[in-house]
Amino acid sequence: MTMPHIKKRRRLRAESVFALGFLAIILLGACLLMLPAASVTGDVTPFSDTLFTAVSATCVTGLVVVDTGTHWSLFGQAVILCMIQVGGLGFMSFALFLLGALGRKSSPKLHTITAQSFGLDSGVSIRRFVRRIFVGTAVIEGLGALLLMIRTIPLLGVGRGIFTGIFLSVSAFCNAGFDVFGGAVTSPFSSLVEFGADPLLLLVFSALIILGAAGFLVWNDLWDLFISRKRMSVYTRFVLTVTGGLLLGGTLLIAVLEWNNPATIGTLAVHEKLLHSLFQAVTPRTAGFDAIGQTAMRDATKVISMILMFVGGASGSTAGGAKVSTVGVMLVSIWATLRGGSEIRIMKRTVPQETVSRAMCILFLLLVAIFTSALCLVLWDGVAMEAALYECFSAYCTVGLSLSLTPTLGLASRLLLCAAMYSGRVGILTLSCVLLHRDREEDAVRYPGAKLLIG
Repeated sequence: MTMPHIKKRRRLRAESVFALGFLAIILLGACLLMLPAASVTGDVTPFSDTLFTAVSATCVTGLVVVDTGTHWSLFGQAVILCMIQVGGLGFMSFALFLLGALGRKSSPKLHTITAQSFGLDSGVSIRRFVRRIFVGTAVIEGLGALLLMIRTIPLLGVGRGIFTGIFLSVSAFCNAGFDVFGGAVTSPFSSLVEFGADPLLLLVFSALIILGAAGFLVWNDLWDLFISRKRMSVYTRFVLTVTGGLLLGGTLLIAVLEWNNPATIGTLAVHEKLLHSLFQAVTPRTAGFDAIGQTAMRDATKVISMILMFVGGASGSTAGGAKVSTVGVMLVSIWATLRGGSEIRIMKRTVPQETVSRAMCILFLLLVAIFTSALCLVLWDGVAMEAALYECFSAYCTVGLSLSLTPTLGLASRLLLCAAMYSGRVGILTLSCVLLHRDREEDAVRYPGAKLLIG
């Protein structure tokens, strides 16, 4: 008697769960935004516009084809807010947190997938880690919202002012770049340009962006440092060092380049110039709020902004980009090679060559994708290469800053930017997961070494 053939059920790998989960959230959000109640006029918004908005919100980018404040109703803005929050913290962490809050047990696979999404070691309690994320997020976004309400309530009234304060705080912390000022306070698509003289808004936004981009692994280390006096990991110290260098260097470079530019900060007082320079160094990594007008910046400043976009925030954070640690490892590797060193060391620790190879792979693929997509925009819509590059850096690195190009693009170019935002948020995470966690066996066959001339 033969046993019946039982088809073996294939299990989705962690990277597939990431990609499909984000895609499901995007499609659900796009359908909700098509409802007549989601628009101010009560009309059905075309699917191409709702899809672009849903991708941008879920992937915490901030590029838009319709102004968030003037096109979407309160319901539509609430849908966008939910997508930003879920996209920023990760849908897997939401699932794990909700199960814990309901007293339900979560599967080991869910724990594993969530741990992989944050790059956690096997010894870390994922449930405690996720709980810390939500508690920290609630505290930071709550304080940010209260501070922003100091401005939004007098401008918009109590009800609308409270919602706007919450929306902006979540958007800033999740590095999303969406704002709802258009129409009610400012002109459409103007972001924070008309609030350039308000230090409270710029400082609160800067603090929220930096905290969100620092990464949850850094949070966890700092929490352990203050609670149990546990020493910070090399990763946390490295991320904080590189982040501080980027903020200081970016602020100084932007201040020097824009100091006498009358179209941006040239006519402001010294302290206002420094504040705007700091904000322009913060927002490309990777929030997307605009306070000086990106189109008015000098070309050199745009290049600096694109470099900051490319670097992005820390791994396991709400920010995008190639990530601080990835770029930092490559810079240290280059410096070691120039000095003729055989080992790459960071803070008296040796960096494995495999880590350097992964960093190089991520940076190379991201740069190829950005330049290829920019070339497509030039060919399809006849736009300038500078504007196309700026938009593609912004999309792939989930920034949201724009040279006012996105709303003018054709359908094919908009779909390309949708793919760019999706791959920027999900693709790099998936690629990292594949490189870091896939099961690999040692090669059974070893070949003799080869000497190749380089340079």
